[in-house]
Amino acid sequence: MGEGNQNMFLKFKSRKVLTCSIKIRIQMKVITFQALVLICSLATPLLAQKERESFQLTEPMVVDGQTDEWKTEWWLDQDGKFLYNVANDNEFLYWRIKISDDLTQQKIALYGLFVKWDLNGKRRGKLGIKYPVGKDPIELKKEPEQLPQDLSSRILAKKLLLTDVEVLHLLGLSKEAIVSSRLGLMNGIEVMMAITDDGSYVYEGKVPFRAYKIKKEEVKELGFTVETGKMELSRNGPATPNNGQNPRAFGQTNYGMYHPLSSPAYMWVAVKLR
Repeated sequence: MGEGNQNMFLKFKSRKVLTCSIKIRIQMKVITFQALVLICSLATPLLAQKERESFQLTEPMVVDGQTDEWKTEWWLDQDGKFLYNVANDNEFLYWRIKISDDLTQQKIALYGLFVKWDLNGKRRGKLGIKYPVGKDPIELKKEPEQLPQDLSSRILAKKLLLTDVEVLHLLGLSKEAIVSSRLGLMNGIEVMMAITDDGSYVYEGKVPFRAYKIKKEEVKELGFTVETGKMELSRNGPATPNNGQNPRAFGQTNYGMYHPLSSPAYMWVAVKLR
């Protein structure tokens, strides 16, 4: 090949490479744009669900774990751990929560569940209820057992796990949580957690605003938080319940320096009261 022909060939090849490079850049920009559109479309419902309007009950609610009075679709939290609804009238705040996720159920049964409210619509309010309260620390010395694989045995194990449902803690009324019997409450507070035939946990609650000295007419948005307790990893190994505090301890388990039960399931939503 002559020198002239060789130069022409190199110029043609360079142009071809440049054209390919431009096409690749355009394709990358198109892919990036499509990815951004997808992310935005996924993020929109998550952002939208951070604010809800309280549901209007059409009949008096009976706290029995049946949820028949709730003539509305379930709301889904951003992580898919909780189905829930919040309602109110002039005197009471109501909620229902459904949990089907195995790991979240274990955290609730072993370490308890917090429902808290913030009167300014913020996260992690100080008023609320811990129910159920979880197992006694002595019961949590050993490694939690894995749930059976067989469906019927699995549902039975879930029922046996959720046994301590008669005690609750009232939060924010004093420096220390007030321990009370679920059936012994005299201030109108009602809570109940039941297990459905498919193994889901269903939790209903009813709280008079006056029980927490809440003036409903002054609350424009109520911050509604649901958070499970969690395993606290200690240096000595045994699992102990987290009582709403952020533990600094750490420890070695069968999973190493981490355990699936050592992080809480959490959701928050701002609710416009009616």
